[in-house]
Amino acid sequence: MKPFAAAAVLVVPILIGAQQQAAGPRGNWPCGARIDPSYFQVAEGSGGHLLLLAPEEIADSATLLTALGGHPQTLLRLAGSLTPGLHEFQVPVDPSVESVLFSISVQCLQVSDIVRPSGEAASGDDVVDLSNFRAERMVIVKRPEAGMWTLRLSGSGVSGVVVQARSPIGIADVQFASARSTNFTAFPRAGVENVVKIRMRGRALEIRASIVSGVLLPVAPLPLERDETDESYLSRFTPGSEGVRVLVVGRDYDGVAFQRMYAPLITPMR
Repeated sequence: MKPFAAAAVLVVPILIGAQQQAAGPRGNWPCGARIDPSYFQVAEGSGGHLLLLAPEEIADSATLLTALGGHPQTLLRLAGSLTPGLHEFQVPVDPSVESVLFSISVQCLQVSDIVRPSGEAASGDDVVDLSNFRAERMVIVKRPEAGMWTLRLSGSGVSGVVVQARSPIGIADVQFASARSTNFTAFPRAGVENVVKIRMRGRALEIRASIVSGVLLPVAPLPLERDETDESYLSRFTPGSEGVRVLVVGRDYDGVAFQRMYAPLITPMR
């Protein structure tokens, strides 16, 4: 069974308690709530963040927002409706990462564990653990060891998993233009071939890219060509109607592999 089922098309940066329709006593929020899907759409499509905060938790949200803003590069992102059971997601953290942030938002959150490459839980002097929220856990690790980190979670309902980093390597921008146009915009046009322009930040080699769904299922590879005029990378892609993300992998100048994602879920225009 897939851990995430696709939810509404993923396009405000925050989903808070005041923006929900109550389906039970306030003390049961958000697990017993009916969440307006438009807030989920705005958060995903804008590259903002799904923070499921109860009204009394909003006063403490500044710490979460400051932390997210201080980690601009996305290593992993997926969102949808979490299926029951315990699920694990792995994300590679490369040596260029100065600080890494793990965010788990689950409407009916049960388990939220962050595990180091050594197999030990993320704790200690290098860790800030923001876990005093009902449906959100955020863990920040300074100078994290390189390797494969694991997020282990369970629960149900509307959910989002995000791993962000402070690193000199990242995706600066992604733009699209129909194959017969030179007018690049933030959204591709559905059903026709689009030129994809990817601009990277930082020194990197062996760049490879692909298109994935909002729940990280492969959609299509993006064979890249270097555009020497502005040092971007170009590819071609014919999108359908569903939202997609751009995933980039490569190596730094020391030969170490890295992974980055473009945060917004890009919904093609019809």
